Amino acid sequence: MPTIPRKQTPDPRRKARKRDRPQDKRYWTSQWRKARLSFIKHNPVCNECGRVAQVVDHIEPVRLGGDFWNSSNWQPLCTSCHNAKSGREAHEG
Repeated sequence: MPTIPRKQTPDPRRKARKRDRPQDKRYWTSQWRKARLSFIKHNPVCNECGRVAQVVDHIEPVRLGGDFWNSSNWQPLCTSCHNAKSGREAHEG
């Protein structure tokens, strides 16, 4: 015997997720992607732990006045070290 499908309603306990993207739109430009790729090629090792770096981190955070495009404000980090650093910065002050 055929059944009538139930109407699919969203679970009210589940939050709608936005895609995890940085707030600063400069991270999504081709200029940043090229600069990041070049920096990682020349600095392939994480400054914290010595593993392979995947992230270009701003030493002085841009939201606190660090220069976005100045490569002397950049450091190579692996993902886990970058997440730990970002977490520490988020809980400061």
